[in-house]
Amino acid sequence: MRRTLAIVAGTAIAASGLAMVAPANAAETVPGGGASFPAVFMQQCAADFNGSQNNFTITYTSTGSGTGKGNFAKGTFVFGQTDSAYTSGEPTFAWEYVPNVGGSIAIAINLKNPTTGRTLGSSIQLTQATLAKIFSGNITTWNNAEILKSNPRIAKSIPAVPITIAYRSDASGTTNNFLQYLNAWAPSMFGKVQDDMSTAFPGGVPPQNSVAGRTNQGVMANVIAKEGTIGYVDLGDAKGYPSARLQNAMGEFIAPSAASAAKNLSTQTDMQSSGIVKLNYENKVKGAYPIAIFTYGLAQIDGKGANGLGVRQYFDYVLAKCGPSRASALGYVPLTGKILAKARENVLKIK
Repeated sequence: MRRTLAIVAGTAIAASGLAMVAPANAAETVPGGGASFPAVFMQQCAADFNGSQNNFTITYTSTGSGTGKGNFAKGTFVFGQTDSAYTSGEPTFAWEYVPNVGGSIAIAINLKNPTTGRTLGSSIQLTQATLAKIFSGNITTWNNAEILKSNPRIAKSIPAVPITIAYRSDASGTTNNFLQYLNAWAPSMFGKVQDDMSTAFPGGVPPQNSVAGRTNQGVMANVIAKEGTIGYVDLGDAKGYPSARLQNAMGEFIAPSAASAAKNLSTQTDMQSSGIVKLNYENKVKGAYPIAIFTYGLAQIDGKGANGLGVRQYFDYVLAKCGPSRASALGYVPLTGKILAKARENVLKIK
């Protein structure tokens, strides 16, 4: 009898031990992606979120806003990310925009002082009109009189190097926001606001002195590859590369940074019922960088999609924890005030 009880007890202990070491259920993968503008930030947030819990594994693929919107509508991405609103192809299920972070569109410039070899990109000052003329193809050399007029301190150092325009080849929210800015100041040159830059140039075709690249990373690669190139990218992908000081509505020439973008975005509080924030490019704010934007998560809210709980938890994490702790160091702007409050309200609708 004692031998039998011992065997039974031993078996129970062994079974108990097996139960203790059995692996937990694998985390459910929640694939998302889209805008390349916030990719540096979103991928860092995903890594932090995945390390903080083991129920869901978030993945973020940088595809550009156009593909992000399309993949979200098709269900390829459980959640999407975009810097621009849908104009067609909206999802057939119930969904919403959730603003989750802001940032700058930097105008990166590859230009050097021919005598010293030092970079000039971060010293170049451009007015709204001059920037529009450069991207329209009307100003084609760096020592153009209009550029020199805005740069008296370094005018003698600016070389007669041809300008090359680097732009996005894919459907892009960064492009859309850059075109919103150009349209606000030079509507006669840039009358179209859309995700496609190639047909938004004056005349509907890219200038001869232009080169296309896919995603912000592709534009940045083209800027780096050739002296004289200018391109528009998010500050996170610029990674400290020399970028122009742009004239704001106060008449100041301001460099892109998380701090100068925050001064702009703190005054942009016109959030539409859709969740999109309507930007005012004529806001007069001292020290504000003029091309600052919000980017948006896309989430299903009818409870019929995959892993709605995972999306809600991740979006809440981005707003409540990752934004405040990570955004500024990566070149982005965490949401605050009215926009943050409304964004968190929208997160609660995700099912």
